[in-house]
Amino acid sequence: MFASMLEAADYCMVMTLPDAAGGASPGVILLVPRSASGRRVEANWDTLGMRATRSDALILEDCRVPANAVMFQSDDIRPFREAYANWFWGSYTAVYLGVAAAAFNEVIRVVRARRPQGYAQPLAYHPDVRRHIAEMSADLEAARLVTYHSAWLSDAEGPTPRTTAALYRAKFVVGQAVSRITRTALLLGGAHGIFKGSRVEQLFRDGALAPVQPPQADFCLWNMSLFELGLDPEDLVPPLKPSRS
Repeated sequence: MFASMLEAADYCMVMTLPDAAGGASPGVILLVPRSASGRRVEANWDTLGMRATRSDALILEDCRVPANAVMFQSDDIRPFREAYANWFWGSYTAVYLGVAAAAFNEVIRVVRARRPQGYAQPLAYHPDVRRHIAEMSADLEAARLVTYHSAWLSDAEGPTPRTTAALYRAKFVVGQAVSRITRTALLLGGAHGIFKGSRVEQLFRDGALAPVQPPQADFCLWNMSLFELGLDPEDLVPPLKPSRS
């Protein structure tokens, strides 16, 4: 599995499924040190976007770690995920909010500076450009506020169901917004923006991954719907047939 910042990490946190598990709910969270036997890294992080994270593959083959490497163990990992993983859900949201803001700032710079030959004004004066900029601004501000609200709830209430739903909501909203904003930035950047090395091109690639990075867009919507409708996950048919021991 890929692991972000793996080259710089002294330890890598891994969640494993016990051999005796009768489904997907049990889990063991442990820290694998760099020196662990059976641990190696495969440098295969050649992806569409977010290349700077160098999230190469962590390969564990007959890997042995001491008992004190276990940080948490449970027959049902889901309550832990809801109660203590707010930093995880929120961190991806903040990263992609930053990508959206960077794309917006970059395209503002581009349309202010570029003046087509034969015209007295830069592209910023074109009515279609101004409309796109206004839509990007609304998208960005909405994404920023929903992110701030989720962070405020996390600080004020802790891991309540409302906080958890807000964290999922923020990730979904930001993921959709950054996809739209970076695609529009590529449109406004024109042919000059599609070359490798262009800041707009890089941000477009990074933004395209926002709905894919955890928690994924469909996972966010699934959890938000449970909160809004007051449903117990135990009463639902699982989306995939679980394995049986």
